[in-house]
Amino acid sequence: MEKKKEIKFLILIWMSIKMVACLQMDLSGKPKQSLCDIGCKCPSEGQSVIFLDCDSKDISNLPSSIQLNGSITSLSFRNNRIEHLGTNTFFKADSVEELDLSFNRILKIDNFTFRPFKSLLILRISNNLLPDLEPGLLDGLSNLRTLELGQNAIQRISPLSFQPTAKLQELRLHHNPIFELPEDLLQYLPHLEKLDLQDTGLVRLPDNLLTFTPGLHWLSLSNNAFENVPEKALSKAHRLECLDLSGNDFIVIQKGAFRGLSSISVLYLNNLERLSIIEKDAFAGLVKLKHFSCSYNPKLSYLDPEAFGSLNSTVSSYKTVPREQLSLRQNNLRTLQSPFERESLSSLSYVDLSENPWKCDCHILWMKKLKAETEEAIVCD
Repeated sequence: MEKKKEIKFLILIWMSIKMVACLQMDLSGKPKQSLCDIGCKCPSEGQSVIFLDCDSKDISNLPSSIQLNGSITSLSFRNNRIEHLGTNTFFKADSVEELDLSFNRILKIDNFTFRPFKSLLILRISNNLLPDLEPGLLDGLSNLRTLELGQNAIQRISPLSFQPTAKLQELRLHHNPIFELPEDLLQYLPHLEKLDLQDTGLVRLPDNLLTFTPGLHWLSLSNNAFENVPEKALSKAHRLECLDLSGNDFIVIQKGAFRGLSSISVLYLNNLERLSIIEKDAFAGLVKLKHFSCSYNPKLSYLDPEAFGSLNSTVSSYKTVPREQLSLRQNNLRTLQSPFERESLSSLSYVDLSENPWKCDCHILWMKKLKAETEEAIVCD
């Protein structure tokens, strides 16, 4: 009887040893790899680190069930050859606040892959090959504040993708072939403050897209294919402070184009290759405007002297004045009556009117009275 008990005890010990060995093997029977085994800069024994650097290590496959100790708050896999992230890639990552997967070849990320990242604030997946955003991809990222998805191959985005990320403040989707946005794309992002849609092939902005983001204060729509300023959609962004519309297909900036955007302080209208006319009251109502740049527009030959507002304006009872910086560099302007009141000129700290084919006459005499620092002297054609 005692001998049988001894045999059973030995069998149990053998099975325990076998189980421990199995836990250290992957499905192929080979010992599991750690991040240290694939070249990451791991800490020495007893050393505590907050940043785990796995950049530029020629990594194509990550080990499964990665566990990160509680001191690591930042993890980076930039510039590798990773193509796929599976649900079992990460097992424990409670303390990580920043994860960088940019500059890889990621084609697919399985749903729920990021669930272990309960504290994640910043996720960078830019410069990859992701084709779409589907529900489940961002599941578990309830604390996420910044999401960078620029320069992928994203064509389709489901609004439900963002349902788990209600605290998101910054979303970058630039340089993706999106072409068309769902009207309810941002419905789960009430705290969004920055939105980058640069170079996404857009020809229109859904009228109600920005109704879901009352705190939005920074928006880039540059290098798209808008033929008109998307006035109706933009009018919903009442707190917008910085707007970039450079590189679009505008021919005319129409009257009241920025109606309702009284919080705008920075406006960029550069590199508009087709722009030729800016109408009266085009910028009326931009009462907080500080920095205005409308440069490098080779066909812009007419800027109405009342483009910044007029006494009988139907758009706004206030005249717009760029308070700090004004740039009209390298357009095709030959003449320009002063669009500002005399007293407003003294507040400008920087003015650039250079590289236009100015015709020197009484209409541009006001330029000589500018006290602000100018980039280059005004030269008449």
